[in-house]
Amino acid sequence: MGKNVLVIINCSKRKSVSMELVRGRLGLIPGFDLEREDEYRGKLMDLMKPALDMYDGPEFRVLRKFRGCVDVFILSARYGIISGERWIIPYDAYLGVADESILSKWMAYGNPDLDRLLSGRWDRVIIRVSSTYMKYLRRLVPNPCGLGSEIHVIAGKGMDLNCGNAVNHHIRGPGDSQSVLRRLLIETCPSISNYSK
Repeated sequence: MGKNVLVIINCSKRKSVSMELVRGRLGLIPGFDLEREDEYRGKLMDLMKPALDMYDGPEFRVLRKFRGCVDVFILSARYGIISGERWIIPYDAYLGVADESILSKWMAYGNPDLDRLLSGRWDRVIIRVSSTYMKYLRRLVPNPCGLGSEIHVIAGKGMDLNCGNAVNHHIRGPGDSQSVLRRLLIETCPSISNYSK
């Protein structure tokens, strides 16, 4: 039996749905206005997808190849903590332009999978979030080292987790992060043969 593996990653700007299509239908592109989620879902039902398929950044393309082998949770600027399998609408939001009030909004309307994340325990945890998103992740998950036996952090210098079970993989850019993520996933899921670039 393979390892029980968790990946925590932040959302990507690139989505697999045209934002012009969304704007044409709503007159705007949803952002941090999570309180309007039900209204948007009604109008965008056919454009909704599981989060793992909605986000289309390079790391998500890597993760999709290992679907079924790992549990993916995403720190989303719009939703807070969501499972990779949770169906979401296309939106455009970035935590770098948010303020602390977003935490209250997530607590009121978002974080649908935070309890599931916090109550889980994994053999291996891979955390790949930017420095901006790490600040928010630490507010939602005060003890990320407690999520699993072996923690891998893929990040730039200065974002290390200082706990005995953490391995910090310092990267220089997005290409590095995809490569480290792919390597860790291949180690975890050796039976998956379609992991080529």
